[in-house]
Amino acid sequence: MTTFKFRLEKVWKQRRKIVDEHSIATASADQRVAALSRQIVELDHNIARHSRSMVQREGDILLSEDLIAGATWQDHLYHLGEDLDNKLQTAVKDLERCRSRLNGSWRDLEVLSRLRDRQSENWRAGQDRKERKQMDEIGQIRAFRQTAAKSSP
Repeated sequence: MTTFKFRLEKVWKQRRKIVDEHSIATASADQRVAALSRQIVELDHNIARHSRSMVQREGDILLSEDLIAGATWQDHLYHLGEDLDNKLQTAVKDLERCRSRLNGSWRDLEVLSRLRDRQSENWRAGQDRKERKQMDEIGQIRAFRQTAAKSSP
């Protein structure tokens, strides 16, 4: 008995490879977004800690040089935060593009998979018809032989 061969198997395998590549790219983009989010949270904590350290405690004297250095450092931290926010926005857009490509490639693969399943079912149905036809022919031959054997002296 022959086995079913999907004519577009090479295409299906290539599409599967593309899905895998898009999955890896999406995971990488998701990790980048997560890393940037963690950096932003860490930077926010550093800014808050630095702001608290700049507050004058009772009995402490704040020098103008310390205030200028602290303000400069805090300004630097805010600029770092803006840069990280821009990078995060870019990374989120990249993640959305990757997800969109992944969804598209999954749809393509799904279409080919359904086509393969449908062709496989049609092939099996055809094989079943052929087998039933052969069995009917064998039955007819046996019936003819039995009839011939009974009628001959």
